[in-house]
Formats: sequence, C-alpha cells, structure tokens
Amino acid sequence: MVVRMIVQIVGKRSTCSSKLMPRYAWTTSLATALVLATTPALAGNPRPRPGTPGTLKMEVPGELVVMSLSNGATVEVDGKVVGTIPLEDSFALLPGTHTIRLYKRGYATLTETFEVPAGGTVELELDLLPFAGVVKVQSNPAGASVKVDGKVLGVTPLDEDIPAGKRVFTVTLPGYVDEVREVDIRAAKEVVLEFRLAPIAEKNTGDTAFYETWWFWTIVGVAGAGTAAAVIGTSGGETTPTPNLTLTIP
Repeated sequence: MVVRMIVQIVGKRSTCSSKLMPRYAWTTSLATALVLATTPALAGNPRPRPGTPGTLKMEVPGELVVMSLSNGATVEVDGKVVGTIPLEDSFALLPGTHTIRLYKRGYATLTETFEVPAGGTVELELDLLPFAGVVKVQSNPAGASVKVDGKVLGVTPLDEDIPAGKRVFTVTLPGYVDEVREVDIRAAKEVVLEFRLAPIAEKNTGDTAFYETWWFWTIVGVAGAGTAAAVIGTSGGETTPTPNLTLTIP
C-alpha cells in the first residue's frame, strides 16, 4: 500500500504543471507516506485492549501483619530476613503464595505457607515452642573434646543447642584427667559449663597411702630397733619375750 501511494504521488507530479504542484508539495507527501508506513497505530491498526498479550498488568500489593510472643525470634519471608519479633509495622507483598519462617536458639523452627490477596491484608499469629537449652562449654586448657551422653559434639569452646533434660557431659584431653559431670538442661535457658582439667601427674596428689610415707617407715624402724635390744638383753638364758606389734594395712 505504501509503495502504491508513493507511485501515485510521483505519477501526479509528472502530470501536473509546476504552477499547480510546487516542488516542496510532493516532497511533503512522500514524507507523510513514510511516517504512515512506520507507525502502525497511525496507519489504522487497532490499539491492543487491556488484558491482551503484550500489555502491562498492574498488580495491587497486599499487606502482611505478623503477631508473636516469641520476642527476639528472626522473621524470614521468602528466604529474606525482614526483622525480629516484635515487628512494629506491617509490610507489603505482591499477591500470591509466600513462605514465612521464624527461628530462635532454644526453640523449634516454625515454617508456614500463606496466600496474599490483591489489596488484602493477611494476619498471622505465630509462636515458637522451646525444646532445647543453649549450652556453652569452656575448658582450661581449651581444645578438649566434649561428649554429651556418649556422643561427641565438638571441642571447647563449644556453643550448642542441646535438648532439655539430664545430660552427662564428658570432657577429655590427652595428658589430662577426664572430667564427667551431670547437668540438668532446661529448655530456652542458657547455661555455661566450665571445666578445669588436671594433668595426669597430679591425679594422685594428696591420695598417697600411709605406708608409702616417711613417718610410717620411721615408726617401723624404731619398733624394730626396740625389739632387737630386747632380744640382746635377754640372751643370758632367760625366755625371750615375743614382741607385741601388729601392723594393719587397709
């Protein structure tokens, strides 16, 4: 169609006299034809209706309000941290399906999926349940292995969430005496355990048996000397008295 219009305009110029058709007139007509060819809307093509492919769809955001008594818990929406409890303000979300996650040390993590309507408000009441204690284990010297109920958790200094209840802690380090302690762990509570490990050389300090001490053998020596003197003094034919000495070693 554009080519036909151009041909017609050029043909008219050849048949018209210079008095009826100035030079600039046919140039303007040619430019107009080119504009019509490159602009579909001006050439008579209908405009796309709303909702048809190629048009922008405006989505009205919704609003999310989170209510919780688990103060200090971290809040994630669609994998992104949005704040901690308590959240003072609501925030906008696009319509559709979303995922919220609450977590805090010593508490079971809570994950839920919810729908946000366009222009609507969603209110969620979420509370975490305590199940473990926050336990910090320290030792002197550091680097000792820590077992809880026979299971190795790591080395000191250690910071772990341990399920509530009575637990047996065993702290070991080569060259040092093992330390064993029973601890009552309470849910959502923090406890700090400190272990001072003693070198194996100090294990028997203060526990030496009495018969290994110097004073024991001094007494034995004095008693033996007295017995020998008694035997010599009675060697003139008199009956040798039997020494009445009893040593009891537990």
